[in-house]
Amino acid sequence: MMSLRSKIWASYIIMIIVPLLLAVLSARLILINYEQDHQLQIIETAQEEKLKEHMDFLNELENTLVNQPDNLKNSFYLTYLNDKISSFDMGVLIQYNGEFKYNSVSVNAEKLKPYLSKFLQQDITGRWVSATTKDYIVKCRAFTYSDETPGLIYLFMNRTAPWDTPPDHTGYVKWVFLIFIICIFLTNSFLTYRLSKSLIEPLDSVKKAAKEIQNGNLDYPISYPVKNEIGDLYQAFEEMRLKLKQSQALNAQYENSRKELVSNISHDLKTPITAIKGYVQGIIDGVANNPAKMDKYLRTILTNAVEMERLTNDLFLFSKLDIKQLPFSFECVDIKKYLEDAGEELNFTLNVENISLNYESYYESNDLIMADRQRLVRVIHNIMENAKRHLNKREKEIKIVLREEKEEALIEISDNGCGIPADKLPFIFDRFFRVDCARNRTTGGSGIGLSIAREIIEAHQGRIWAESTEGWGTSIFFTLKKVDYFVAYQN
Repeated sequence: MMSLRSKIWASYIIMIIVPLLLAVLSARLILINYEQDHQLQIIETAQEEKLKEHMDFLNELENTLVNQPDNLKNSFYLTYLNDKISSFDMGVLIQYNGEFKYNSVSVNAEKLKPYLSKFLQQDITGRWVSATTKDYIVKCRAFTYSDETPGLIYLFMNRTAPWDTPPDHTGYVKWVFLIFIICIFLTNSFLTYRLSKSLIEPLDSVKKAAKEIQNGNLDYPISYPVKNEIGDLYQAFEEMRLKLKQSQALNAQYENSRKELVSNISHDLKTPITAIKGYVQGIIDGVANNPAKMDKYLRTILTNAVEMERLTNDLFLFSKLDIKQLPFSFECVDIKKYLEDAGEELNFTLNVENISLNYESYYESNDLIMADRQRLVRVIHNIMENAKRHLNKREKEIKIVLREEKEEALIEISDNGCGIPADKLPFIFDRFFRVDCARNRTTGGSGIGLSIAREIIEAHQGRIWAESTEGWGTSIFFTLKKVDYFVAYQN
C-alpha cells in the first residue's frame, strides 16, 4: 500500500500530465464548437430582445398553457394564435400525445422530428427550453391538457445573419490555454507543498481520537480551526462522537425503560392472575356451594380474564407503536362527519352509564384531514375511557368540540370530573403513569391508554396535550393535519 507521501507525489505527477492532455483536447474541441456556441448566444440575444417587445403575448400564451390548455385544440383559438405568431415572424407547432396536431411552419412536421428529439432529453416541464435547427431558433415547452394528455408546443423563429462571419478568436483561445496550463502547473506545485505540510499532523490527531473512542472514552473532543476538507473531516468525526455518546445515553435510557416496563407489566398482571387463581381455588374447594355463588365466581374470573386480555392487547399495540412498526392506512377524512358518527356510537354506551355526551363543531370549511380511521377511533376511545374514570359529579358530562385552524383541525374532549393535580398533569401521557400513585386498578385503566393516544397522534403529524383544573374537570386536545399540509410535510 502506498504511503501518504507517495500518494502526494503520484498526485503531483498526475496533476501535471492530465491537465496538459486535457488542455490539448479541450483546445481542439473549443475550436470546433466555439463558432456554433457563439452563434447560438448571438441568436438568442437578438431574439430575446425581439421577444421582449411581445411580452404581453407570451404571458397570454403562458397563461393559456397553464390554465386553459384545451384552447390549443380549439380551431378558432388556433386561428387567432396563428395570426399573432405570423405578425411576429414566427411559427408554431403543437403536439397532442406525441402526434402533430397543428403546424404553421412551412416545413413538414415529420421532417423536423430529428431536430426536435433533443428536447425530449431535457426537463421541459413548466419552462421554455431553446435550441437551434438548420433554419430556426426553436423554443419548446411541455404542458398537460385537462384530460391529463401530455402536449408539447414549439415556437419557431427565423434565423438572421449576424453570425454569418464570426470573428477569428483562434489566437485568443491559444493564449487562454497557455495561461491555463501555466496556472495549473504553479497551483499544483503550491498545493502539493501545502498538502504535504498540513495533512500529517491533523490526521495524527484524528487517529489519536479514534483510539480514545475505541477504548470507550467518548469525552475526547477534537476541533480544527480552518474550514476546509480537513475541517470537514474533524467536524464529521466530532458529530460521530456526539452521536455515539447520545446513542450510548439513549441505550441506557431504553434499558431503564425496559426494566420499568417489565416491572409494571408484572405488577399489572399480578392482580387479575391472583384473583383468578383465588376464585378457581374456591370453586375447587367447594366454597361456591350454590348456583348463585358459582355464577358470581365465574363472572369474576371472566372479568379478570377480560382485563388481562385488554392489558395484553394494549401492551402489544404500544410496543408496535414504540418501535414504529405499526402500519397506518392514511386517507382523506371529513372530520365533521367522522366525529358526528363517532358521537352517535359512543352515546349508546355512555347513556347506559348515565353520562351525557355533547358535540359542538366550529369547523366552517370543507377541508379534509388525513387520518387512519381505525387508529383515530382508538385515540378517541382511550381519551373517553380516561374521562369516564374521573367523572365524580351527579350530572356526568363529556363534551367533544371541533375547531378549525389554518393547517389543521383541533379536537377537544373535556369532562366535568374531578380534574388532575397540576404537578401530575405533565406526566399523564407517560407510559404506565396513573394519578393514583398506588397503581390502584379499582378505577380501571392500564396506565398506557393516553400513551397510545399520544403515539398515534404523533404518527399523524399532530400534537396532543392536556389542561385541567382540580374540581372542575380535564380537557385533552389533539390536532390532525389537513390533507394539503400533511402531504407537504411528508415531502
